[in-house]
Formats: sequence, C-alpha cells, structure tokens
Amino acid sequence: MRVGIVSIGYADGYPSNAPNGTPVMVAGKRTTTVGRVSMDMLAVDLSDIPEAQAGDTVTLWDQALSLDEVAAKTSILSYNLTCSVARRVEFTYI
Repeated sequence: MRVGIVSIGYADGYPSNAPNGTPVMVAGKRTTTVGRVSMDMLAVDLSDIPEAQAGDTVTLWDQALSLDEVAAKTSILSYNLTCSVARRVEFTYI
C-alpha cells in the first residue's frame, strides 16, 4: 500500500477516534485514512492515486465530500467537527 502523511491531527481538531476508512480527498480524488490519527498527522491510502505527490491538497470535507458523511464515520455530530477545528488550521472559503 502506498501511504501519504497529512500534516493534521487531533491537536488541530481532527477527531482522534476517526477509524480506518474515514473518507478524505487527495488532489481531488477520494480515498480513506489508514491507521490512527496522531497529534499532528494522519495517514491516507494513496494506492489508487498514483499521481499523488508531496504538496498535493488534502481536503477533509467540502462540497465533494460531505461533512455529514465524515461525521457519520466518526460518530461525531457534524456541528462538533467544525467547532473542534483549532485556530492554527488555515480555512479556505469558496
């Protein structure tokens, strides 16, 4: 399995209980997390995204990946997911 490391973790407000298979987007393509979320990073499966490379955008939720879907996978209310994001995280509004 090809694995990518994303520089966000539970210290940034991403749920520490997010199980394997929590959906994320890498370079606009859907994939999932692998392993446990650590303080400052999480791992994602890049097996089906061979063109993925360092510096690619990773999206945790947006219009293409519903916040409610992520919330259901983590058993956390979507409202609580958004309220838990730490100040050190950069937001992009579209």
